Amino acid sequence: MPTASEERAGMGGPFTLLTPKGKPQAACPEVQHFSRLVTDAEEVRVLAAKHGSIRGQALAPRESLRLLEQVLGDL
Repeated sequence: MPTASEERAGMGGPFTLLTPKGKPQAACPEVQHFSRLVTDAEEVRVLAAKHGSIRGQALAPRESLRLLEQVLGDL
């Protein structure tokens, strides 16, 4: 994510989207070392939309590499 961003779609914490072959999509949000499997279609839809927003806000791969190199150089 760009470091200048004050608000990000992923501020609610990490989650994983699961797309098993031939089965409905599911999600696994994680909070304070606790995760749960979400299979409710509406909850999964909301997390999938959030994932799309996060991807839209993320840096391009080369920009991510430059940011990592800069941060590591500052250590």
